[in-house]
Amino acid sequence: MKKVLISLMFAFFATSLFAQHFTVAPTTFEGRGTELLGEAMTQDRHYVVGTDQALQVPMIWNTQTNELIEIMQVDSVFSEEEGWSYVPMTGTFHGVNNSGIAVGSITTADYVSHPIMARCDGNGEYTILATNEGEAGCEAYGISDDGVIVGFYFSEDWTTYGCIWTENGTVRTDLPRPTADQVNFPVEYVSARHISDNGNTILGYAQDDNTGAWVALAWVRQNGEYVVRVLSNEYFQTYYYDQEGNLVQNGNNPFYEFSPAAVSANGEWLALTVIDSYDLSDWDADATARAARLNLVTNQFEVLRLDFEHEANEVFGIADNGTCVGRLSGYFNPMTGDQPVDGMVWFANSDTCYYIASLYPEEEYAANMIASSLSSITADGSYVMGYASSNSGEWTAFVMEMPEGGSTESVEEVETNVALYPNPATTQVNVTVNGEIRSYSVINAMGQVVLSRNVINASNVAINTQNLAAGVYFVNVVTDNGQASKRISIVR
Repeated sequence: MKKVLISLMFAFFATSLFAQHFTVAPTTFEGRGTELLGEAMTQDRHYVVGTDQALQVPMIWNTQTNELIEIMQVDSVFSEEEGWSYVPMTGTFHGVNNSGIAVGSITTADYVSHPIMARCDGNGEYTILATNEGEAGCEAYGISDDGVIVGFYFSEDWTTYGCIWTENGTVRTDLPRPTADQVNFPVEYVSARHISDNGNTILGYAQDDNTGAWVALAWVRQNGEYVVRVLSNEYFQTYYYDQEGNLVQNGNNPFYEFSPAAVSANGEWLALTVIDSYDLSDWDADATARAARLNLVTNQFEVLRLDFEHEANEVFGIADNGTCVGRLSGYFNPMTGDQPVDGMVWFANSDTCYYIASLYPEEEYAANMIASSLSSITADGSYVMGYASSNSGEWTAFVMEMPEGGSTESVEEVETNVALYPNPATTQVNVTVNGEIRSYSVINAMGQVVLSRNVINASNVAINTQNLAAGVYFVNVVTDNGQASKRISIVR
């Protein structure tokens, strides 16, 4: 027995609470809090799809009417030990096309993932895409404007195959599988993750059976058929462990891994995450993730490098001109598994990137973000979509209009112009900036805001830390030129 619970919420536009540059999703739904993580949006910004992380269910947010659709299903299952029980479905929408068709996956009581498709302007009803009986799982990730859906499935022996669905999701076809000669390692897992709006380019990856080697792949449509194209042989080296446990390395290029992040609407630009080369014999060696972009037409390849406190940077969306959006990650806390993150924009034809707050230094909503990530950007680069946590601790999705002319200061410049001392500190931390401080937040290792202050309008401020427990904290400082996040230690 299954019961589908579909609910809509009509609410006052959150944009009126903030600035016209931001459209903010509801933070409550049916009397409970939401954590709306947007993964994709339509080019007209009408719909954002993703997950309500509070319940781990697929969600659709109508940005025009502020309606929220959440697909919540409960399965009844029977076991001899426990009798009848009710298991909630989990899942997400990964992609949406400009006709408002969302695709993703659900996991039901059988603990098998199923690919789904739903209309954004519907009532929450969905259909399951074509699958074969006995498979271990199947997921859909992206959909083109002409209705080609991409994803993967697990066979009974857990080998993974990249695939597409056509004919309104009723026909599934395997994508060409790369050979070991093409990628320099034996292939066990293949997945398709992103497809351009025009359907001409699919982006995915291949892995070996030990999940050591990992490379991005593209499938390019030629004469109506998709042909596999290995991207990374010119730029990176592979390594994997053979059946005898021996380390095998191929190539002498400067990067180890290419994983897929996004493909532009016109199919020309690919956003990737790469891993710097490091000593495989040294377990403590740096293996930092870097944002990268590759133009399939010109073979232009760029990697974003930041020489300051942020350990890693990743991209999740890319415009037709190569402008990327994503996030910067701070120092990893091994005690909690957390990293402070900030949404960032990496403009085309540039080797610098910008915080959200540096794009809109006057905006209250941007200033109140303590963590954020940007997921998607329109083809013309005029709007981005992401999600953020505010000082109140609420996570929610938002759509942001990109400012004309970019930012006054890059991430590197903002970081350089903000100083904290002493470090380590005992009873007080001094903050000085080249400009004016608009606000600050002190965040503990659990991601909780323990101190905050708004509208300071001074070039320096002293933060009283005598009531804080010893440990590592992050001080998020918003200035008139942007935002910086600094790590500070409190000792006793």
